[in-house]
Amino acid sequence: MTAQVVSLINLKGGVAKTTTTVQLAECLASEFSQRVLVIDLDPQTNATIALIGEDKWDKLDRDNKTIFHLFNDKLEGTNHFDINKAIQNKASNLRLSNLSLLASSIRFIDIQDRIAEIAVKTHHSIAPMEVLKSAIAHKLDSYDYILIDCPPNLGYITQNGIEISDYFLIPTIPDRLSIYGLPQIIKNIHKFSERRSLKIRCLGLVITKYCSSSGLHAKVMKGELAERYQQSFADLHIDSAPIFQTTIPQANTTAEAMEYEKGPKTFREKYGYSKSGDLPLYKYVVNLAKEFIEYINDG
Repeated sequence: MTAQVVSLINLKGGVAKTTTTVQLAECLASEFSQRVLVIDLDPQTNATIALIGEDKWDKLDRDNKTIFHLFNDKLEGTNHFDINKAIQNKASNLRLSNLSLLASSIRFIDIQDRIAEIAVKTHHSIAPMEVLKSAIAHKLDSYDYILIDCPPNLGYITQNGIEISDYFLIPTIPDRLSIYGLPQIIKNIHKFSERRSLKIRCLGLVITKYCSSSGLHAKVMKGELAERYQQSFADLHIDSAPIFQTTIPQANTTAEAMEYEKGPKTFREKYGYSKSGDLPLYKYVVNLAKEFIEYINDG
């Protein structure tokens, strides 16, 4: 069975996009026994550091085993990158045998403005948005889910994720600045997918970093968020996608879970037994993963 590929996208930083990617990946692998690959397309490399730590990332970067090297090979006419060696198994400090990672690199920043040159550099054998597809296509049968952490823009790097995705998922904080770009995300991915004849659809929107004591969060959730989100689909005359019922609360434990060196023994210990509302923190992640699986199966 071919993997279900989901790109996590938001045009605004700081909305827990990477945290949501890592949470879902670790939960799907640990609690649902799914084979998961995380592809870190974000030059900030936060998902990479969260899943393998800085020391291992540094060695991978020096050994030509990050996604930077895949793209750089196309620009420089070299052949350093090997996808089989680059994919790191047993990612996460939970040592999950069924969770793998294709790491990013901060050096991606140095070449991201040159990716448009790839078509010419490869004599038009590969389009700039098809580099990842050319490398990963034969690996799709090896996983149940592939989660792609995209940078906060819709440039060529993100387009590489969209090109191979079945769905895109939008994490957002429920405040005005974070939801402002929702129509742009949905409209531009829709136009890109039509132009490229892609199958990608919106899986939904996940509310992150929710603070129950914030009047602004409550106000935005009750009115502006749903209205702006649903209107984005209506304006394009396409089917809408749900807002996930599971809302991820703001919690120090969640931020600490992204620290690779913490080294917890179990998924539940990592994401926390302390309660937010009526549920322990880890349960929010489990519920999110359940909805994630449900919406994909319904699709």
